[in-house]
Amino acid sequence: MRPTLILDADDTLWESEIYYRECIAAFAELMVARGFDREEAVHTADTVDRERVSLAGYGPQVFVRNLLIAYERLCERHGRSIEDRVLHSVREIGRALIEHPVVLLGGVEDTLAQLVDWCRLFLLTKGDTETQKSTLARSGLGHLFEGVHVVREKDADVIRGLVERYGLRPEKTWMVGNSPRSDINPAVEAGIGAVYVPHPNTWTLEVVDVAEPDKVVVVHRFSELIELFSDVGEGQ
Repeated sequence: MRPTLILDADDTLWESEIYYRECIAAFAELMVARGFDREEAVHTADTVDRERVSLAGYGPQVFVRNLLIAYERLCERHGRSIEDRVLHSVREIGRALIEHPVVLLGGVEDTLAQLVDWCRLFLLTKGDTETQKSTLARSGLGHLFEGVHVVREKDADVIRGLVERYGLRPEKTWMVGNSPRSDINPAVEAGIGAVYVPHPNTWTLEVVDVAEPDKVVVVHRFSELIELFSDVGEGQ
């Protein structure tokens, strides 16, 4: 049986969080222009984002809605009227997020092209299904994956479900991702391997302590996966 890699997408294969940060910065600028405090605007947007994760999930459309709610809260807090033109401007900020280009992280394309020769590759990501599948199609990587799964949340049960569905052997299966919360800790809990690929712009909600560091392999370049798994694959 060949080794199996279950790969995260956002900020593991391609840039994602930087675009959200750009939108937050643009939102803050807009709020300052309307007379609100910059730090309060950023804090309010972050608070709404965190509150609505369990209700609305992830994705560009959800994020834009969160910014609209943040603007409305600022107005309510300060006794200001909600302006249609500002709502329109917030939606325009969000359009840039929805339409941003797909920028692969360094070494991803070449590394996956080599890994597919000796590993089974699956994609497991959170977010809006249509958005994530569109991003995958535009990335040019879709043909490399045996299965693609977009889920509301990634936890140990989701990973166990994939292991069972595809008849994978836990001792020959690894989750690869940049998020301790959604990639690494669930993989360890599910009883498979975990390869942590830190990204400098990982969303703060995803940054938690690695639960069992001794069970986690850390690589700082995606291309290190080739050396890590070539011997494993060749030994099958």
